[in-house]
Amino acid sequence: MTYAMLAPDQFTDEHKSFLAGFRQSIEMLSKSSDMMLGAKDIHSRHLISTDAYARIVALKQGGDVSGRLDCEMPCEGTAEFADSYVSEDLSLMRGGKIERKIATLNIHEYADGLKARVFNKHMLVHHPSQSILGTIYSGQDVEIGNFLNIIPNYVLEFGAGCSLEQGSPYSSLEGVTLTEYEQEVCFLLLLNWEFKQIAAFMDKYRPRNAPRTTDSVIKCKNYLCEKFGIEQARLQTLKAFLVHHGLHRKIPRSLFNRLIGSKLL
Repeated sequence: MTYAMLAPDQFTDEHKSFLAGFRQSIEMLSKSSDMMLGAKDIHSRHLISTDAYARIVALKQGGDVSGRLDCEMPCEGTAEFADSYVSEDLSLMRGGKIERKIATLNIHEYADGLKARVFNKHMLVHHPSQSILGTIYSGQDVEIGNFLNIIPNYVLEFGAGCSLEQGSPYSSLEGVTLTEYEQEVCFLLLLNWEFKQIAAFMDKYRPRNAPRTTDSVIKCKNYLCEKFGIEQARLQTLKAFLVHHGLHRKIPRSLFNRLIGSKLL
């Protein structure tokens, strides 16, 4: 069953009635909780949000968020990473599966200070018309120290602000499938970790009978270069290739779950 993305100017009275009911639910939730929750249309323009979300983007109430793009928020941190959020929304809606969900780790200056927040996103769907009307997002706070303890080099390499999408157990890059272990090695190499550091980290978080050595991580790096057709297994060429394909913005699922203290998203 195929669902089509529908822009606001294509909404029928049925769609508008459906969204009115959704807005009413969000407004009721906003009065009874501090949940960060809202929805956007297919162009990533906000339709509605709770007051709690409005406050973190420097607005007073959920109604003030409606009609704005992320780049139009008075919160400079949110506006700075607006392009990342739009890209994530499009990736979700074009993913081909209505039930698909994504989780991202956003770290930047919000109206209430430098915060690490996980945002879970899924599609806003109108099943009777088989239409995708946009996305629904919900946020939760994460202890920023967890992020800095596990991957301290990230701030040095890529800056204090970021929007990191949770990877999948088996990720594909240019038709090449990467295991979760290979994704972790790639991510840590991008943080300029030394081979010895990676081996020690893996022994702690992925223990096995035979301890890993520097040589075992180098062999993994060489195998990755072979997979991607990178000659002479050059590390800098591999890292440039991975950054070009955005792997520095996709944190491996296992690391993501350790950061937020969760086993499953």
